[in-house]
Amino acid sequence: MGNPTGNGSDSGTYLLAPSKESAVHVPSHLTLLQAMDITISHHPQYRQMIHTAQANKEIIGEALSNYMPHLSAGAGYNYETGNFVISPGIPQSFYVVLPPNSNQAYNFYQASFNLTQTIFTFGQRITQVRQAKFAYKSSQDQARWTLLNLLSSVETAYDTLAQDLLLVDAAKKTVDDYKAQLQVAQAEYQIGMAAKFDVLNARVNLSNAQLNLITARNNVSTARVALNNAMGIESNVSYTVDIDLTYTPFSADFQKLLTQALRNRPDLSSAINQKKADLQNERYYESTYMPSIGMTGGYTYASMFFPLTYNWSAGATISIPIFSGFLTVHQERQAQKTTLAARDAEENVRIGIVAAIRQDIYNLNTAMERIRTTQDLLSQAKESLRLAAGQYQVGVGSAVALTQAEADLAAARAQVVQAVYGYKIARATLIRDAGLDPLNEAKRRKNREEQGK
Repeated sequence: MGNPTGNGSDSGTYLLAPSKESAVHVPSHLTLLQAMDITISHHPQYRQMIHTAQANKEIIGEALSNYMPHLSAGAGYNYETGNFVISPGIPQSFYVVLPPNSNQAYNFYQASFNLTQTIFTFGQRITQVRQAKFAYKSSQDQARWTLLNLLSSVETAYDTLAQDLLLVDAAKKTVDDYKAQLQVAQAEYQIGMAAKFDVLNARVNLSNAQLNLITARNNVSTARVALNNAMGIESNVSYTVDIDLTYTPFSADFQKLLTQALRNRPDLSSAINQKKADLQNERYYESTYMPSIGMTGGYTYASMFFPLTYNWSAGATISIPIFSGFLTVHQERQAQKTTLAARDAEENVRIGIVAAIRQDIYNLNTAMERIRTTQDLLSQAKESLRLAAGQYQVGVGSAVALTQAEADLAAARAQVVQAVYGYKIARATLIRDAGLDPLNEAKRRKNREEQGK
């Protein structure tokens, strides 16, 4: 289930194969785990990477085929004349006995079987096989990294939608508060206890709150579209999501997370395997300077009529490269530079991992501080509104002070929501950058929450 801090050590994120294409079913209440499952099953970008990896796997078989014998067969039929063709070297005295040319044609049948087998290539075949294997591993890692990014994006979009739904609730509550304030101001104005300004001020506050509510609702619609896009689906279904201002703390130990990232990050593993593949390609071109040895065999049937006459042949071949316009030299140098570029790419990924984790930890710690601060701010805003309302009711407070207290409370509510979900989003980013599996981490959190109930 994982340790209490939520930092489960993944031994490399497993590659989940997408299911066969089917209709997308989005439940009326969508949980985070269900959203991730939909992403795995239906996201076209992930399916593309899986199919790319499967295509690269077939290249291994193509490379291994060079170790096997190659057999071909052919057959033919010609209807042709049989006139004798004089070739250089035929004695001139022989010309007088040659039959005259004729348009008479004859049937000619032929069939053949040819077998070739490469015996030794001084490393050309084995390097091609190794290169294909490393390239396949690299494409698998790329698919895993794509999956991590997609699941992380889904979690971020899911939390953003939940946040915006809570902000709508907060905006509604603010509208209700200002409606109540307007009713009080109108009642007091009618009995002479409030000025006309108090009524106008209440109406302005209510209008601003209603505008904020419209904006908040639009943000929900936009966030829902973003979540659908993150899941890789097109859906007009209106669904609800889990809304919760509680959160599970995540232990942000830099050294531990960095160690996990360097061990688990698929993009780093992909860069390493790509470097190995490029190194094998370099060795392949080095081996092309050497000869290759093979065997050939053939069996043929041919004649003007049946039964056909057979012949067979067997032999050995050796191919020695001598000069190709410096083609091999340039190919080898190109392969060397490609290997160096792959090493640079690997180092760049390593540097990026260190920077990303360090930045993610800063963001996570800052988000935690914001939660503490905004919770204190919310408590203070509630108390401030209580005092301002009490003073206003007994005639010793002003409408301006009451309005300011209500605005401060509305802002504090929104800031608490944004702080909590900012922490969740920062946690999702850190989980991805540490090379951990977002799906497994979400399951661990859910199990701990159920055990805590």
